[in-house]
Amino acid sequence: MLEPEPVSAPASAIALHPGIAAVLVVHGLVRDLRPELERLAQVVGRIVLVDNNEHACTELQPLQHSPLPLTLLQGGNVGGLAGAYNRALQSLNAGPVPPREVVFIDQDSDSAVLARFLADAQVQALLARNDVAAVAPAYRDRATGLRARYIELGRWRAQHMQREFEGARPVAFIINSMSVWRCAALEQLGPFDETLAIDHVDTEHCLRARRQGLGIWVHGSHEFAHAIGQRRRYRLFGRDLQATGHGPARRLLIARNTLLLARRWGWREPGFAWLCLGRLAYEAVGILVAEPQAATKLAALLRGALAGLFTHRAP
Repeated sequence: MLEPEPVSAPASAIALHPGIAAVLVVHGLVRDLRPELERLAQVVGRIVLVDNNEHACTELQPLQHSPLPLTLLQGGNVGGLAGAYNRALQSLNAGPVPPREVVFIDQDSDSAVLARFLADAQVQALLARNDVAAVAPAYRDRATGLRARYIELGRWRAQHMQREFEGARPVAFIINSMSVWRCAALEQLGPFDETLAIDHVDTEHCLRARRQGLGIWVHGSHEFAHAIGQRRRYRLFGRDLQATGHGPARRLLIARNTLLLARRWGWREPGFAWLCLGRLAYEAVGILVAEPQAATKLAALLRGALAGLFTHRAP
């Protein structure tokens, strides 16, 4: 049963939530983060900034001496994004007062919606429930302007929801960026899988939550801008679709992880296995219709799929 429609706080309302910590992971070129960190410090009690570059980013070092409630960690890209999450959670749990919830934020996401999202009465009610793992606002892609299509997963089939909706709805999967997780649920689910590195790290954690009866929710009345790859919008058979624009190396990792998770979970979740096959087909169509280097990317997709089927390592 869906929750009743919330009475949201006004957009201008900013309240401090001392029991919530933010984990911000950065990699590659790093913009000036101080404005975003100062905004986060008005909303959450603690911030862990993970520099996940192979070599420490010198531009971030002065932030350690700022008055912000900030911990700077050097992730070194060990274990990819999953490794950064795990080290951040270890740091938070080692503190004198571990947080009640944690929000993961990607450097390509706009966190301006966070204050209003956390102030929403429906979000607060969901996070107070022991049968909820995480709640997230909906995301809209920066490049294409399309909102994500979330998935309802049954045992034998998966169904895509409408892009536009209001209020909170249970879904099968969310991206980690801008998602608020109950720390008790994260402890129950265990560490993020560092063998996946980047792609489907969040998918696998959502599957764990589903297996343990913990709900994943998206609130469609709140949304944030987010970038995944260099997406390109195209139309096929009268429908608006988007190709991710990832390069060959990332396409290989996507395919490897997609088939690896299908192997792990398909016998328990046949609907998810079919979804994985559909995801690879969608990737291939997007490459053919909307992207350059089609042959190279398709070859990488095939190599990754074979690695996911027959090995546990990326080739």
